[in-house]
Amino acid sequence: MSTRGNVREEVFNIALGEALQNSTAQWRETPDLVQVERTGVLSGSGNAGKRPDILIVDPRSPPSVIECSYSATDADKDAVDRLGAVVKNGRREIKTSVSLHVPSSFQSGESTKDDLLAGADIRFAIYQKTDDVPRRWPASGFVEGDVWSLATLLSAASLPKEDIERVADNVAALVDEAADVLDVLPDATKRKIDSRINRGSILKSLKTTMVLWLNALLTQQRLHGQNVPDIPSLDFTQETLPLHSDQVAVWRQIHERNWRAIFKPAIEILEIAGNSDPRAAGEALASLGRAVQEIEFAGLGLHINVGAELFPKLSEDRKQAAAFYTQAATAELLAALTISQGDLEADEWADGALFSDRSMADLACGTGTLLRAGYRRVQAIHEAAGGTVESMATLHRTAMETGLIGTDVSPIAAHLTSASLAAIGMGEPYGETRIGWVSVGGSTSAIGSLNYFDAPELRDLLQSIAGRSTGAGESTELSVSIQDADIDWILMNPPYSRTRGGQSAFDIAGLSKKERNDCQTRWGQVVKNAAVNRKAGMAASFLALARKKVKPGGRIGFVLPLTAAFADTWAITRRMIERDFMDITAVAVAAGQALGKEALSADTGMEEMLLVATRRTKPARMHEYAPVKCVTLSAPVTRPGEAGELARAITKALDMVADVGSNRPIVVGEAEIGQVCVFDAGGEGAPWGPLGVTHAGLAIAADDMACGRLDFLGESMELEMGMTTLSDLFNVGPTHDLIGHLRGGDGRGAFELFPVTGSADAIGADRSLWAAESKIQRSLVVSPTHKGVPVPDGKCDEMRARRGRLFYARNMRWTSQAPLAAMTKHDAMGGRAWTLLECEDIRVSKAFALWANSTLGMMVHWTQGQRTQAGRSTTQIGALGQIPCPQLDELGDKCLDRASEWFDELASRQLLPACQAHADEARREIDSAVVKMLGLPESANETVAALRLLWCSEPSVHGQNKKAVSLLAKGDGDK
Repeated sequence: MSTRGNVREEVFNIALGEALQNSTAQWRETPDLVQVERTGVLSGSGNAGKRPDILIVDPRSPPSVIECSYSATDADKDAVDRLGAVVKNGRREIKTSVSLHVPSSFQSGESTKDDLLAGADIRFAIYQKTDDVPRRWPASGFVEGDVWSLATLLSAASLPKEDIERVADNVAALVDEAADVLDVLPDATKRKIDSRINRGSILKSLKTTMVLWLNALLTQQRLHGQNVPDIPSLDFTQETLPLHSDQVAVWRQIHERNWRAIFKPAIEILEIAGNSDPRAAGEALASLGRAVQEIEFAGLGLHINVGAELFPKLSEDRKQAAAFYTQAATAELLAALTISQGDLEADEWADGALFSDRSMADLACGTGTLLRAGYRRVQAIHEAAGGTVESMATLHRTAMETGLIGTDVSPIAAHLTSASLAAIGMGEPYGETRIGWVSVGGSTSAIGSLNYFDAPELRDLLQSIAGRSTGAGESTELSVSIQDADIDWILMNPPYSRTRGGQSAFDIAGLSKKERNDCQTRWGQVVKNAAVNRKAGMAASFLALARKKVKPGGRIGFVLPLTAAFADTWAITRRMIERDFMDITAVAVAAGQALGKEALSADTGMEEMLLVATRRTKPARMHEYAPVKCVTLSAPVTRPGEAGELARAITKALDMVADVGSNRPIVVGEAEIGQVCVFDAGGEGAPWGPLGVTHAGLAIAADDMACGRLDFLGESMELEMGMTTLSDLFNVGPTHDLIGHLRGGDGRGAFELFPVTGSADAIGADRSLWAAESKIQRSLVVSPTHKGVPVPDGKCDEMRARRGRLFYARNMRWTSQAPLAAMTKHDAMGGRAWTLLECEDIRVSKAFALWANSTLGMMVHWTQGQRTQAGRSTTQIGALGQIPCPQLDELGDKCLDRASEWFDELASRQLLPACQAHADEARREIDSAVVKMLGLPESANETVAALRLLWCSEPSVHGQNKKAVSLLAKGDGDK
């Protein structure tokens, strides 16, 4: 490159460096943390004489480098070369670098920091050192942002996720080691510790104790690093075991000044353990000291939340209570989507005291991950608005005292929430908080935060372990007050627990069966007037509670089970959302992608979604309902920093799509990573069909088809008959539990059922199409799978009167099952997998069987069924009755006769699994028959063929089935 070109790049580097120095309060206070064009600052292979364009050496985070160039290729190369270099001052390795492609608008050499601070676009990508090859994000192209988005990305992503996980695993091992050391304590001492922690389990109490001590040690180290006077650093070099009495003295000194919720329980339990066995307490402290050293050496600083990383692994009752903890990247994404710069005026964001009259709440706060992410989002916007170190201190103090509200049924979770929020300040003291532990069970049948439905304040039990007191040293009873319509932002990942199969929604450790039953009763009482079906589980109740507590114009952001978008039990809550909220956005990941370590919440093993919405400022008019913007991502976001950038890309797409039925791609770099589709459910609580669909056109076409219109690829065709629902066309049911039970089952129903042993055995009275047997149920006509033996005093005659020949698959597995609807040669009863559809006219039944097994019929079912498991659509009986279908009984006799003939011709044809429909000749013939039956023109076959291929390409349909994916990859089938 020419010398002049290098000079112009250097001018830009200086301008960018000065802009970055003004982008955060800390960098404004200490500009030398952002070093521009300096030599002699790096060591390591190939970097000793190199001069990084911009080196960031903020002690709160690992160091990072920004390499800028007019050439995208040069910028990438230099960024990769800097990975692994070591910063001479501090000997810390660079594991994150930024490649910045200088925009053409700055290539004149006249760029200034004012242009950048005014929000000028810059283009950048992040590189991170991994065990294999350097990881680039985005994979191609560059993120388009501004200087603040670049600073925010670097703050959150300066250490690769792999390193964070490695440190977290090492720390968890040291916590286990420390807990094992304490296992030598006498049983009486262990019981005393357990009584203070309220864990109900000695083993878990010891591990939780170690988390308390580790948190206190980390907070001590952090306060020392924040230059809080008279707080010593931990001694990482001592060769003898630390004395518990010395550590208690240090913690008491800190406790007397502030931070009681963090240090009071740690002090008390350390004294109990240390007085019982000083050596064991010292060995445990030594292990935890090594854990702190691991965190400090890695430079995690503010980027590790001990509670979020460790507590979920220790909580013994989280699975019974369905309390799963939010992943850090999910929290960042949700906070960025929920809290917008447009929520406040610029001068309001710049006010350090903004939390004096504004608030953010999480009423199932767990260890505080969402509140922490929400606060950091507000902090970042405040800094961009001109916040200073002084105003940041005010922001944090007022947030801790009045602005951040968190409640949880776990005392230790509430404690860790308080600690994690305190740790992200600048060491400033604060008064009493609004973080509390609320009770469950007991004589009042308390139900945790759900008591806020009819009580404006709840007693804060955290004082019993935090030692809160008045200024005179006298204890005082405190409560957490939350008035209706008073919260600006509510961020929540509520418990998903529900009552089912003998399991109570309050299966929480320590509660008796009577207490659980009493809590169930109390729950029903408080939500009786709310838009909640308790069969949906507790998450729906928390959503209704948020509607009650958020201000008009306030915002909610929820992590929910994906059933919230589809299940019939959620219909009443979906209606409430569409009626009482606006700017509704639902976010899901393509089926099967966000599970395991890449799930939105840790350890759920289930599909989830995000819901973001604004409460209406005025009540909706009659029949006024807001549309839903359905966002489907092709892959989950799992890394902090990148989550914030993804939120910006989603927001940009949301801002550009408005009309119902329209869609917009979501783009990061050169890749389309998702799409937005606007859907109008009409206020009827209908499933949000487009959510989770990767092809926007298919989502819109499927929704149109459910309304009786084939509209795709420029073709728009109305069906000759209207649309109705299954319950209007047929008598649906009965449910399997009325029919009977398998041998050895729970005894419900009129019959005890035994498998048929062959084709001859399938003929006769009291036969039932009970089970889905995908290997033999391959055609439109199938045989019963079970025979019933009457149960004494059972309602056998009533069930015999409810027999028929047409059956519908309630739990359709697209990956293995072939027919969605099937007929039997003789009358039979239904069962667990197949539900009877009764109709007097056999021709209508045959016409429906054709429709249900066509591409159009399967698409409509797919829009209505629950897509919470890849490759499967589950439908409850109530929801099944509401599935749209053509008004087939309006077909004339001639058309019905022809449909019956077509069915008979196709009845014995062997079908491939539904997900392979695009490669199934028999399915094509069914589609052709349905096109004629519905009175559509011949040209509709081409449109249906295109939809068939798109539908089979959806992850929620093929479920990563090897055969289906292979056929799609080969292009076998529809062209």
